Amino acid sequence: MNKPIIGITGDIVDEIYSVKISYARAMEKAGGCPVFLPPVSSKDAIKNIAGKIDALLISGGGDIHPRYYGQKKKTALKLISDERFYFERKLLEEILALNKPVLGICYGMQFLNVFFGGTLYQDLNLIKTRDMKIDHNAEHKIRFYNQSKLYYILCKEGITVNSHHHQVINVIGKGLEASAHSVDGVIEAIELRDYPFLVGVQWHPERLLDRNSQRLFNAFIDAVI
Repeated sequence: MNKPIIGITGDIVDEIYSVKISYARAMEKAGGCPVFLPPVSSKDAIKNIAGKIDALLISGGGDIHPRYYGQKKKTALKLISDERFYFERKLLEEILALNKPVLGICYGMQFLNVFFGGTLYQDLNLIKTRDMKIDHNAEHKIRFYNQSKLYYILCKEGITVNSHHHQVINVIGKGLEASAHSVDGVIEAIELRDYPFLVGVQWHPERLLDRNSQRLFNAFIDAVI
């Protein structure tokens, strides 16, 4: 039996392709065949990649340059490469045209939001309207919105997640819906309306690999079939 091929994106750091092996291990455990996708610029190559993989996982990483969502830098950022952003943008366009499943993790969720025209808070400390503060670089609780895809996948109203980020969604992208939020109002998950499977999560399920993580990854893999 052929296993679905899951393309996993990464970045270029000092001329070295960089992505954590935990993403591949998580996909393999869920029944997929993981393949790392280094950023390329050829439109023909990107189209061929989209045609050959069965699903796309956009992994975590650094920060998106604010110019991609119409802002100037307001704080120190650890920027991803322009090569990565260009590659993922063009690849996602091809994947969406083929109705193939998409999962974004941490930076991957933020990228999805920007791709669909949304914006980000460049740093949590710049949000002046937060009534409550929790550590978004540690375990914390989130709640799912009823009727969301994640609500049905996990069969729970809320879970405890791990996360490691300082940027969050501000304006949500066109066609996207929030699937989960933390107690201080941070959007923790998104999904695309009227699409078979496009989900972004702010936490790192590939590091937890608990029952909830496995259900999410299984649903992602099952969406291929």
